[in-house]
Amino acid sequence: MSECKTFHHVNQAIFDRVKKSSTAEHGTVYDPPSGDSGIATTKTIVGTVVLSFVLNPNNGSITYRIVSKPRIISASQIFDGIENLINSVVKK
Repeated sequence: MSECKTFHHVNQAIFDRVKKSSTAEHGTVYDPPSGDSGIATTKTIVGTVVLSFVLNPNNGSITYRIVSKPRIISASQIFDGIENLINSVVKK
């Protein structure tokens, strides 16, 4: 599975808030916890979602790639959720 999406206008401060919010709201675990790239794992009722991420501070973007997900969850649901989270932390 290699579905990816890049989000623009994401700097380190925004990504730090995204990590804090996703950890608090969804129990997402980042490995490594403070890295600009790594793996984000979220356990859901229907199974575990594993994403790789790479923050590019030079151009202000972050790319997520789906490593694994439950079949019942679509890639668009995952990426829409990430986009909503990014938008919510930007507004704060």
